[in-house]
Amino acid sequence: MTTTLATAPFRIAPEALPEGVAPAQRPQAARIHAIGIGDPAAPAAIAVLRQRRTSEMAVVIGWHANGHGTALAEGVLAFAEAESIRLLRATPDQPEAIADLALTDTARGYAQRWIGPEVVSQYETGQYRQSTGFTCGPVSLCMAMAPEVSRSEEIAIWREATSIVSLTGPGGCDPYGLALSCAKRGFDVTVYFDATDAVLVDRASTEEKKGIIRFVQAEFREQAQASLPIIPTAITPEQLTEAVRTGAQVILLIDQCHTHDHHAPHWILIHAERDGLFLVNDPWSEPEDGEGIADIDCTPTTLENLMLMGAYGDPAYHGALILRRAG
Repeated sequence: MTTTLATAPFRIAPEALPEGVAPAQRPQAARIHAIGIGDPAAPAAIAVLRQRRTSEMAVVIGWHANGHGTALAEGVLAFAEAESIRLLRATPDQPEAIADLALTDTARGYAQRWIGPEVVSQYETGQYRQSTGFTCGPVSLCMAMAPEVSRSEEIAIWREATSIVSLTGPGGCDPYGLALSCAKRGFDVTVYFDATDAVLVDRASTEEKKGIIRFVQAEFREQAQASLPIIPTAITPEQLTEAVRTGAQVILLIDQCHTHDHHAPHWILIHAERDGLFLVNDPWSEPEDGEGIADIDCTPTTLENLMLMGAYGDPAYHGALILRRAG
């Protein structure tokens, strides 16, 4: 029988929780929110949420209602509103949380509930985690193309679009190579890119590898300039918003340090917007944070965070590919 009790939520330090209730908080990694209701000295119920630092969404990873499911849900919703969390999710391994929070199944591997206006994508965006450490660009393109993504297509695009030979082996894709692959697959592509020299050269360990990067990128640049609109500036907040509002998808180059704990160039897909909140598909889920599809699929992100993320290097450069269906 459910007992009525105060639902005002309070934070609990993860290290103060019983062992196994919540993962440890890693520096500069996803935030772990432990929320209690009842008596702070002896919480009657506890919920644990995981939230990427650049996302306005939290995923329920622990639900210890102890017969107080309705009250715990009220507390979690109040906490989410206070923290400007716009979306709550849970995966099928959290059935009590799904029921108590009245989350709706999405048929994408998780259930969710918007807090405030829902952001809806007009695209049936693909859902896929990159299978290597260097295929974020190809996966972003694959997700823009179709709901089904295959590893064969992921690797095929990488083979034709990469120009990088990294410190440890194969590397990722530069904007020109990736833009050519987008056009080859039927998109009208506009490239925003403000670097004048080859990029990511610092990721090569020898002068020979750096020379290969410069040569391949020069070839890609020449081909792209001959066939695609190239705007040699960083995309502005207004241009990004206008593109997505008018039906484009955007593949954006970011620095992963804002979502995780290290600097790395990375591509993400943006495919919907409402009132300054964008839906993002990120090809990368962080295993050390326990992330899964629910953390990276159709995640709401503010324009401010996208512009913060969308710069890489020192000095910083910026890349964005605007994709529209041809015809």
